[in-house]
This record gives sequence, structure tokens and C-alpha cells, in this order.
Amino acid sequence: MNRTFRIALTASVAGVSLAAAGAAMATVTGSGATFPRIAYETWCRDSGICSYTAKGSTGGIRDFINGVVDFGASDALLSDAQNAELAQKRGGVTVRYFPTLLGAITVPINVPGIANANRVKLDGNTVGQIFDGTITKWNDSRITRQNRGVRFPDSPITVCVRSDGSGTSFTFSRYLTKVSPSFKQKVNFSQTPPWTAPNVIKQPGNAGVGNCVKSNQNSIGYVDLGDVIASGLTKNVVAVGQSRVIKGKRKVEYVLPSVKTISTAGNIRTVRPDLAIDVSASPTPGAYPIVGTTWILAYSNYTQAGKGPQLAEVRQFLTYAYSPAAQNRLAGLGFAPLPNPVLQAARRNLATLG
Repeated sequence: MNRTFRIALTASVAGVSLAAAGAAMATVTGSGATFPRIAYETWCRDSGICSYTAKGSTGGIRDFINGVVDFGASDALLSDAQNAELAQKRGGVTVRYFPTLLGAITVPINVPGIANANRVKLDGNTVGQIFDGTITKWNDSRITRQNRGVRFPDSPITVCVRSDGSGTSFTFSRYLTKVSPSFKQKVNFSQTPPWTAPNVIKQPGNAGVGNCVKSNQNSIGYVDLGDVIASGLTKNVVAVGQSRVIKGKRKVEYVLPSVKTISTAGNIRTVRPDLAIDVSASPTPGAYPIVGTTWILAYSNYTQAGKGPQLAEVRQFLTYAYSPAAQNRLAGLGFAPLPNPVLQAARRNLATLG
């Protein structure tokens, strides 16, 4: 059955007048994840409260632990070792997670001879087998069976991945462990996965991986939706398949990333108290499978961490991030707003930030 897949993004959103706030001197600093870079830079500019440096989640966690910035930003939860180092260096404090948005990790490809890559479909297990090296050529039967009528070359697959510690890598690899047994066994998930594919190219940042795909024929990568758009790779994004029960029958449903399909993945009712939510591999029909959130990292006690004077402005920035003005900006940037249960829980937790 022929299907037409289309990435639908809201091209425009209502403008927000924040001239007075924008005129103020931005004094709060943050660094970290490249996944939400476009959103955080926009929010900092619109609010005038902060400045943000995108350097990868692991870099942001390092700055947060060392007290170089007033808040960190990460798509990955801190490891046990990072939590221990944080407590040791910052007076015994713990990390508080504040989710800010939902976003898609897309799977762009660059395969010569395929006129419309939006017709290409790969289920999650196949994606995992490509990234763990089980599948090494584009004309492998596990790819061609899902794409009747598409002629793939007998060419080695080049796999583009992150060179820096990355929350995008964390979220992407964590998703693959859910749907690909071979990936879980060979690679598993972390901020720096030990990729086992034979032809790997490593580049820094989401934009770097996007440029890697764009510059190398027969390649595949993983990139946030905003950077895919910026890289001109929108038409190269694969529809990712997820096994779901639809109208009483189990089938593989192939879905492209869009604001709508990202929001569908966030259709959750219960929220963990620590806000360490995971919405990837959603069973909900119509949801894009590789959706993640990203967090602002705050100290459990700013005075104890040696950052007491910055508490008020960090709280002010998070209050802005949870406002309708900020959340309504996200669709035009390639993200989806937080689900209401998460937003409400985050606002409650923000009120207790000390």
C-alpha cells in the first residue's frame, strides 16, 4: 500500500513582546545539550534573563558539576559517578531535573538513487541493527523487505554518530535497547555509546552529525528535528516503525516526526516525582517512536552549592520556560510543548527549589 509521509511543522507562531525584559542584562548562564539549542537560545533572547552555550549534554553536566554555570542542560540523566562528583564538589547537593520540551530524534539518510527518501521505512529493530553493525549494506533483505519497490545500492552503510558526550546519543541508544535485542547486547545505552558498526564517522553536536550525513553518500545518522531542518535534510528523514495494537490488531506502524506526532508520544497520565520521564517507544498509535525530553539541571540547594545569588534568576528563567509564551514558541522551532501533567508537576517542583 502506497503511503505519503509528510513532515508537518507550524511555520509561524504568534510573536511575543518582551522588549522590557530583553533590554535587561542577561546575568544567568547555562550550557549543555545541543538538542534544545534553538529553543534555549530563543528563550534566553526573548526573556533577556540568560545566556546559553550549546556544547553537548556531557559538557553541560561537567560545567554544572564544576559550578562554571548557573544551570546545566542535558538530554541524559546524570550517571552515578556524575552524581557522586556533584555532591563532592558542590557541598553535598543533588541535581533537580526540570523538563522543558519534547523533541524528536530523526534518522536521516543519504542514499544516491533514491529520489524520495520519505518513502524509506525502517522499524526500530532494523535501525538498531544498522548502528550495531549487524546490517552493513543498504540492499540487506531486512531493509528491502520493508521498502518494496525501492532500489537500494549494494553499498556499505556509513554510520554518522556523535564524537562528544551527548544526551541525544543517550536518548537514541536507550530507545534502541528497547526495540533491538542485538543493539542492547552489543552497544547498550549511555552518553557515549561504544558504537560497533564497521564504518563509523564521529562529529560533534547534532549539527555535526547532520553535516556528516549530508556530506557522505550511503550514510545514516541521528539528529534532532530542528537541526535536520537547518541542515536541509527534511526530505531525507526515514519513517520509523513501531509495533502497536491498532484497531485490535498488532502491526508495525511507520511514522514521521512532526509536532503532532511528537505531541502524541507525550500522551502520558502519570509523571515520576523526580520528572525523569521517558516517552520513547510510545505504544500510542500515531506517535513518533524516538521522542525524548530534555532537562534544565538545577542544584537542590543553591546556597549550599555556592550559587545563592543566582537562585532567583534561575527560578525566573524556568518560570518563563513554563509560561504559555515560551511553550507556544516551540512548534515553530520543531519541538512540541510539554504535556499538561508534566508541566503542572514541573511548576510544583519549581516552587520548592531552594
